[in-house]
Amino acid sequence: MLRFYLDFATLLVPLALLAALTAAIYVHAKPVYQATGLLDAPKLSLDEWRHLGPLLPDSRLISGTFGQLGWSNSDGSEATPHAAAVRRRFESRTFWEGSLQYRSALRREDVREAPGSDPKASTTLGIDVALRAPGREIATELMNAIARHVGQVLSWSMLDTFLRDRRDATVSRKAELEVMLTKLNFAVTQTETRILDMRQIVDAFPDLRDLGGSTIVSPENGGGRYLSPAAQLVAFKSTLIDQRGQIATAERELDILRWYEQFFARAAAPPDDVRSGSRLADWLDGKRKEFFSKPAGAAVQVDQEIAFAIAEARTRGDRIAYGAAPIVDPWPVTTRAPLPVASIAFVVAMLLFGLLLLIYRSARQLDGPSRTAPWLASKDPLFAWLPPRLRGVLFRYERRYQDKAR
Repeated sequence: MLRFYLDFATLLVPLALLAALTAAIYVHAKPVYQATGLLDAPKLSLDEWRHLGPLLPDSRLISGTFGQLGWSNSDGSEATPHAAAVRRRFESRTFWEGSLQYRSALRREDVREAPGSDPKASTTLGIDVALRAPGREIATELMNAIARHVGQVLSWSMLDTFLRDRRDATVSRKAELEVMLTKLNFAVTQTETRILDMRQIVDAFPDLRDLGGSTIVSPENGGGRYLSPAAQLVAFKSTLIDQRGQIATAERELDILRWYEQFFARAAAPPDDVRSGSRLADWLDGKRKEFFSKPAGAAVQVDQEIAFAIAEARTRGDRIAYGAAPIVDPWPVTTRAPLPVASIAFVVAMLLFGLLLLIYRSARQLDGPSRTAPWLASKDPLFAWLPPRLRGVLFRYERRYQDKAR
């Protein structure tokens, strides 16, 4: 093998150098830089982040973010070729899984020291972002777009979850409360009946009023002990107060659900073009102000709950930002640095061109008149078109065969 490369070094080395130079020029013209940053995501739990993961590549949510950034036209198309390239990356699930990683405040060493630690209940330090871009400006712009998109998706997810939970509650919880009220009303009727009966006993036997908290032994059921009628009367009164309080609480909750039901009847599902957190918040806030123009009673609480959900979603979405400016390496990544790429291309070209030449030489010897005769490259049709002087320089190894022939 060494003899082969020594014989054809004058041919293979220039070809390998040409390949290395071409690769170096290419990577120099199209560099790729590494950009890293830490997204500050306050109160973002691991469960919430896992819920956001499948939503990040959603094309409709991406369109909403591009609309916020001004990267899309009125018809939904991308305003610039750069925006189209970013959309292709954003719509790839692999991009999000490889570029963003959840960083918990609980480290692996903490889990070893405290086995009872729960990573899901731990707070977050943020979201690690690492990506590659063909330029520093593009890398910075892409990092900012990621922060905006994550914030918009978080806001949209929070409001969408709030609306779905309230819609489900108006159906399931409302039926449950109606059954509960029926049972409580019957229990109140029973308690009131017992109070009347106990008063009749106390009125019939005035001496029982002085028994206080003592007990009475019943002649039936094995002589069971009971509180005195006066004590039972107090207990029934306390029970009646508690039952009426439960009824008032259930009626209040039922009234709230009815207001939610009326609100959702007016505010149906958001339009299809409302696919960003800020636009969904604006749409929901407009519907809230329109419906609750003059709230009263339970409607005040419903109005406040919707307003709080909107404010919280907006606040958490806006707080998704970089704690420090993203860092973009001043030099290209190693795989796009001219010198390492040229070195690798030189070695690969030497091996590849040498293998091809070796295969070609073996095939020509097998097809030749004599398999023992040496293969002379200068006389092969593949190189016969080269000038004789150049062939003499490239294939100097043939001189030893010519000397032997003499």
